[in-house]
Amino acid sequence: MALRHRHVIKTLSMSSRLKLLQNSGTKKFESKQLSTAHPKNLIGAVCIERYPVITATKTKLEERFSNLLSQIELEKSHYSDHEVRLMREKKNVKSKTDEEETHAEAQTGLDLEDKWDAELKAFQPASRETEADRKKDRQSLERQLDSCLYLVIKQNINGKDHWILPQISWQEGENLRQTAERALASICGNIKATFLGNAPCGVAKFEPDKIFFFKAWYRDGQVILNKDFAKDYLWLTRNELSQYCFPTYSKNIKKFIPPF
Repeated sequence: MALRHRHVIKTLSMSSRLKLLQNSGTKKFESKQLSTAHPKNLIGAVCIERYPVITATKTKLEERFSNLLSQIELEKSHYSDHEVRLMREKKNVKSKTDEEETHAEAQTGLDLEDKWDAELKAFQPASRETEADRKKDRQSLERQLDSCLYLVIKQNINGKDHWILPQISWQEGENLRQTAERALASICGNIKATFLGNAPCGVAKFEPDKIFFFKAWYRDGQVILNKDFAKDYLWLTRNELSQYCFPTYSKNIKKFIPPF
């Protein structure tokens, strides 16, 4: 009987120890989780992108491939309606009498070609290089029309000025996308943009902060900078980011910015 009681006491003591260990482990995990996700350390940032306005200049390889495709298309193509008309007119000229010529078409295919040639010579395509490119105005959206541009701002962080993507601290009651939307509205004024999804496109940790980046497509509007948050702004290409942003930051944001 004494042995049975001793076994029950031993079993109870073992279960109590296990429960105590489980509780202590849970508390440690909870405290660690809270410490790493402190609201003051969460930041939402927006990577707003202006898409190319014109096509990019072809590389030598792309130019050669394009010419090859054009040649193949020409060799395999059928005669167009205009070409058929020219051949028909050329054939009819030899068999027409003087009476038939008086009733001929007012405008022949050759007349149309002369008209089209004159219109082509009168057309002057716009330059790929804009006034903003010549002046090196990096605050203008009318520059680098064949490339994507990204908005960066100059913000004072820990007593030093840094060029970064627009960002702001998370507030209780909002999700991280809403934080990024608030960053754009609070810092950049009346810019209209479409956010691409609810999940961040990138995450970076700069002690003690954790920054969640969201992609957005620029639609309309001009930057009206809020001087309480930032001192200056620029629209930069991907290659220009490394000239302004500090190396670690530039390396992190280039992970979700494609090199084309």
